[in-house]
Amino acid sequence: MKTFDDLEFKPTFFIRNGVQAKLDLGNDIEVSVVGGDGVYGDGVTTFEVAAFYKTLDKFVPFEDGDNVSGWNTKEEVTKIINRLENL
Repeated sequence: MKTFDDLEFKPTFFIRNGVQAKLDLGNDIEVSVVGGDGVYGDGVTTFEVAAFYKTLDKFVPFEDGDNVSGWNTKEEVTKIINRLENL
């Protein structure tokens, strides 16, 4: 199973002072994890997570129906990744 440590963060131009990592889960789902100014995570200790069906070009909704999950710790990001791997 993949974990937060599998994410490779890079600076991103669309978030001021932001970082982004993308992770292909191998089941048609790609996870995007971001942090920085103006998003739901600082990119250091908390992170915003979104997931996309690659072939359908749409969000994978979270359990609460939202398209993104915010203010996640590294451990919570790993739990989200693991749940999405099993869809």
